[in-house]
Amino acid sequence: MKRIYTLIVLVLLIFCNARNVEAATPRVMMDDYNVKEGQTVSGREFTLELTLKNYSAKQVKNLKVSISAENGEFIPVKGAGSEYIESIAAGETDKVTFNMKAIDGLEEKSYKVNVTTDYENTNGYEYKVEESIFLPVSLEQRLSVTDFFVDSNLSAVGDTVEISASINNMGEGALYNVMVEVEGDNIEEQKSYVGTIEKGKSGNLDVLTKADVVTEGDHKDNKMVIKYENKAGETFTQEEVIDVSVNVPVYDNLEKVKEGNDNSLAWKAVIKIIIIILIIAIVGYALYRRRLRKQRILDEFANM
Repeated sequence: MKRIYTLIVLVLLIFCNARNVEAATPRVMMDDYNVKEGQTVSGREFTLELTLKNYSAKQVKNLKVSISAENGEFIPVKGAGSEYIESIAAGETDKVTFNMKAIDGLEEKSYKVNVTTDYENTNGYEYKVEESIFLPVSLEQRLSVTDFFVDSNLSAVGDTVEISASINNMGEGALYNVMVEVEGDNIEEQKSYVGTIEKGKSGNLDVLTKADVVTEGDHKDNKMVIKYENKAGETFTQEEVIDVSVNVPVYDNLEKVKEGNDNSLAWKAVIKIIIIILIIAIVGYALYRRRLRKQRILDEFANM
């Protein structure tokens, strides 16, 4: 009889140990995460979405998902940073979102966030999984354009137009690879590389373009496109309107007017000049030969 009791006890111990091993094995893990706004910016709110997957062969229930920044860099907008999921079927996924805010004054780098998931299996055994993710923080990118100058708002076709301005970094982080493109329907497209503009500093733009189409009166279809990057290499664009009116040029002769509107006519003018020079040379040479002939006849008559 004692042997039977001993055998039962051993079976129960083996069964309990197996269940404890099962309970200690995590089956629900984070499958993916993303920031819905695309980036986490210091001083701004963001929405963090976590995707959890049940890797076990049975349903899990009563999931409590909690997140916390390692040093308090991110704080929940409301609540205590925990969300609840009723259940996840075997092999399925579910998503949970957290409305968070990145505190002011963070540096432009990645910060560790701890994710803890508490849950139960169908038999009521409790599980706990601790994981970590890293969220990169960007600094606010903002610029302004001041001291904008166009050397002439009433340029003529063919004139060189100088455009200058100050590009001011008003944000929290540096502006990298600042490039300016000047474009429009009455000026030639030009590009100018400004470079990196540190926080609180300014970069100078000075570009030369040419007026090539007549557009008299108020004309604001030209623009200055400013492109720049943050530390992560993300590209931003800002546009500024350029008011450049182009008039018909006033020249002394029609040929120059045509030359200003169509550069190909310049070759025609050059060819005409060359032809005139050749004609003058031929006529001059003919007169010179005629004079020599006349002189020879006079010399022969004098020797008779």
